[in-house]
Amino acid sequence: MVVWQISSRVVTGALVGLVALDVALVAVALQSTHTSGIDTSPLSSASASTAPGSIPPTAPVSSSPTAFVAVAKAPLQTMLVAFDSQHAWRVVAGSCSAGGATLAVTADGGKTWAQRNAKFRRIVRLRPTGIGAAFVVGASSSCAAQLKDTSDGGGTWNSGGYVGAAWFRDLRNTKVLHAPGPATSRPCGNRAVLDLAVLTAGSARVLCADGLVRSTANSGEAWTDVGTVDGAVALAVPTVKPGETYVARPGAPGCAGVQILRVHPRVAVSCIPAFLPKGPGQIAMSLVKGGGWLGVGDTTMRSTDGLVTWTVA
Repeated sequence: MVVWQISSRVVTGALVGLVALDVALVAVALQSTHTSGIDTSPLSSASASTAPGSIPPTAPVSSSPTAFVAVAKAPLQTMLVAFDSQHAWRVVAGSCSAGGATLAVTADGGKTWAQRNAKFRRIVRLRPTGIGAAFVVGASSSCAAQLKDTSDGGGTWNSGGYVGAAWFRDLRNTKVLHAPGPATSRPCGNRAVLDLAVLTAGSARVLCADGLVRSTANSGEAWTDVGTVDGAVALAVPTVKPGETYVARPGAPGCAGVQILRVHPRVAVSCIPAFLPKGPGQIAMSLVKGGGWLGVGDTTMRSTDGLVTWTVA
């Protein structure tokens, strides 16, 4: 696999020491057979003027140790799925055994969220199909997969038809992925599927626990490597450019927060200063026309300039 090198950024002497410590911690925690080592080269962000109130791609780095905590790898526990720049859904996955799945919807760019209830113990996928319309795949009381849909922003839910017609991560086994039809696959082998991006009925991409991004065009019968980003925890594909793939990468060299990186060709688009959540699976990303959404713990941020600058909702 080709490794792309990106130009260095001048950073302060204090940051160099902190970054070196972070790289050492991440290297110990995230070694895998798919990777060739942690990418320790500083990464430059795309340049752009910064709008008032936004987070610039080269914002000052926090000196707090919290910003440099290595994030544990786990399938997304909090999902953020946007329809456009104003409408999005936030999902807490829950579990079959303990329940706890929750839904919330926003229509004002994340400023306010309204709680909804799809009456699932666990949720593994939500896809908006229009303003206020979406379907969700989740678990019944017996942990069997079901599909429900809504047309009124989650106020009411109906049986959405055959769940086997949808892509979704398995409710019990984090290594297994369901494609439309009876087939299942293990795109990451013996590693967990952290995130799933669906392109069409037959094509999708996944992010594996070792940072490997893989793609299929035949409903999971075969998977091909797109690239590897050590430390990546969330995946998104822009609807207007489905050939591109982006990942969210916390604690990247030179970025005290979350780095947004295009996988191929490899370009670090922005660095978003943020305090990283302690629990795993709490960083999620969704891309829309002109920008995207990022959830970091309880904080929601948006970009409207191609992912270069970000504003807290």
